[in-house]
Amino acid sequence: MAGADELRRQAEERLDRLASTAAPPAPDDVAAVVHELRVHQIELEMQNEELRGAQLELDEQRAKYFELFDLAPVGYLTIDARGVIGDANITAAHLLGVERQILVQQPFSAFVLALDRDVYYLHQRALQKTGEPQSCELRLLGAGGHAETDYFWARLQGRLQHDAGGEPPGFWVTFIDVTGQHKAEAEIRSLNAGLEERVGTRTAQLETTNKELETFAYSVSHDLRAPLRTIDGFSQMVLEDAGDRLTVEDREHLQRVRTAAQHMARLIDDLLGLSRASRMDLLRKDVDVSAMATAVLDELQDAQPQRRVEVAVAPGMRAEADAQLLHIILVNLLTNAWKFTSKHEEARIEVGVSDSDGSGHHDQKRAFFVRDDGAGFAMDRAAQLFGAFQRLHTADEFEGDGIGLATVQRLVLRHGGRIWAEAEVEKGATFFFTLPGEA
Repeated sequence: MAGADELRRQAEERLDRLASTAAPPAPDDVAAVVHELRVHQIELEMQNEELRGAQLELDEQRAKYFELFDLAPVGYLTIDARGVIGDANITAAHLLGVERQILVQQPFSAFVLALDRDVYYLHQRALQKTGEPQSCELRLLGAGGHAETDYFWARLQGRLQHDAGGEPPGFWVTFIDVTGQHKAEAEIRSLNAGLEERVGTRTAQLETTNKELETFAYSVSHDLRAPLRTIDGFSQMVLEDAGDRLTVEDREHLQRVRTAAQHMARLIDDLLGLSRASRMDLLRKDVDVSAMATAVLDELQDAQPQRRVEVAVAPGMRAEADAQLLHIILVNLLTNAWKFTSKHEEARIEVGVSDSDGSGHHDQKRAFFVRDDGAGFAMDRAAQLFGAFQRLHTADEFEGDGIGLATVQRLVLRHGGRIWAEAEVEKGATFFFTLPGEA
């Protein structure tokens, strides 16, 4: 609204415009009074115009407010200090299943499930005691309190009314229906309980199966070893006792029988070792990888001192790993490197660590590697590397049973890591493996 001076100025201007078309002027004293009266009249008219404009704007704002209040997606209530509803929006009436006019002057507790009324009273007391907004979840009756079974879960948000004019403050309360969320949570709890039961059952079954497999493995070991020893032993006795009566071809056949029996015994040992590797307990601790790799390479060199092999082990490599299982990993990988460089007069074997885990993301998990410059292999056959008894070279080229890399893969997986290889024919191979959690 315009100030008094501005209003006076606008009234004077309007009066001057009216005076130009008015009757001849009256005497000066009368004219002054008339002038003053006309000015006040015009001021009042202008004030009325401003008031009418303000009233229209207020009506528009009030209409918007009530529209938002009624159509809000949450139930909205005003509750006095006695707990009686003073006002409610359409959403609240809809959620509670009664007409809005019925809600007014009703105690809100009448719409709270009897079992949850203590929750509501505690909610009110917390509001009064702290003066801070409070929230809670309880069950509200959906049919005006007439049926204890017709309820829905609601989340209440309450805050104090601070303009009570000296009276005890009431509350502003909003609430929404969260029944669907409670049903989903109940279903999840039920599913989790069922899952835990199934996991327990499955775990028991796996334990039983593992025990059966262990029993079977030892039984197979015992039952197969005996006849193999018999075949090998009696074949040797025939060679020793009747060798002079046998032809060269007969002796060769018997020797092949012995070799096959011995090879079968080694395969049984390898299978048992692979089975044990999958069942061994994992006990992580800080392990000096550099020292362990150096010790394995020293043993290989001592066994074949005539070999000319340059070895390079990166210093300071450590890992959080099971020392026994890591030793098996290094023994298999370094023995392979030593074997597949045996046809070269000079060879090089390197043990180190890379800053990449092979996934394309650097510094995620370090990868240890064993590299040699030996026979290598074609990468299109790399998928066969880690299968049991899978060999990329014939027995005539390199000895072995094809079980070592399968064992290594299982032990790396036991650590939660991965293993992969890069190679080129006659240019060597590099085996990478990760041990998540390495220091």
